[in-house]
Amino acid sequence: MSAVASSASPAPPSRSAGFAFILGAALSWSLAGLGIKSVPLSALSIVSLRALFALPVFAFVLWFRVRSDLPAVLRLGLSRWQTWVAALSYTFTMLSFVLACKLTTSANAILLQYTAPIYVILLSRPLLGERVGRADVLAVLGCFLGIGWFFLEQLSTSGRYGNLLALLSGASLGLLPLLLRRAEQPHPAASAQTRERLVFVPTVVLLLGNVLAALVGAPAALTGPWPGPVTWLWLAVLGVVQIGLAYLLYAAGVRRLRAVESLMLASLEPILNPLWVALGTGELPSRAALCGGLLILASVLSHGLHTTLRPKPPR
Repeated sequence: MSAVASSASPAPPSRSAGFAFILGAALSWSLAGLGIKSVPLSALSIVSLRALFALPVFAFVLWFRVRSDLPAVLRLGLSRWQTWVAALSYTFTMLSFVLACKLTTSANAILLQYTAPIYVILLSRPLLGERVGRADVLAVLGCFLGIGWFFLEQLSTSGRYGNLLALLSGASLGLLPLLLRRAEQPHPAASAQTRERLVFVPTVVLLLGNVLAALVGAPAALTGPWPGPVTWLWLAVLGVVQIGLAYLLYAAGVRRLRAVESLMLASLEPILNPLWVALGTGELPSRAALCGGLLILASVLSHGLHTTLRPKPPR
């Protein structure tokens, strides 16, 4: 790897940062399975309480970035229909995935959620005008084969409703990077000041999405059992790290990479997720899991190298 990198021109800084941001998001997201299974609360309570922990993260980051211009940024973001659609997609992704984890196995929920690249491939051109090439399709297929191989010995046919929710979660997850990109695209006649403010709209989307998630699960959280100290700690990790940090990194990454690349890098999450389970419980992955993980890594890395090293088309 180092020999190849040294003989080629380095990737543009923004793209290098984009890869790092998405990988950091995948690392943070990978805590979801262990965290959700470790919290003895209903799915709606988990959705609401972890959203409450995530809210201050997004609110602080948005305030820190815009300061005195915050009211104008909020007005701009909340006045765009794209913001509300993206926030609803975010909320539904959170809700459906947590419900799926409670109603079916974590392996099923994660695998079925990662049908998301299908929707990216289908919708990248109509929503963003981005071309999806043959290398993109081959890499996504490689990721799918790897994920299927990874969980080959863990899939179950039980939990039909959980499986359906996981599929729906995959659809909304696939829409999310496209909608985040659309939410910050300016109108051709937009002023320079408006264009500068639109950069912060994805953070407004995440803030609004967590407000909606907290409200959706609030009745269950208020009427359910009071969490203990360990449960509060898990909820804080799920909110601050697994949601807050992860989506901030993801929002920064999708501005630097194409939507298909973002989803393929994020597909490392289902490989890291069982790793934390193994470290926390002593449960080791099977041979099929190791082979599937290597296939996914090979697909992601080969696509990244191909994208970086291929000749640029003449203008």
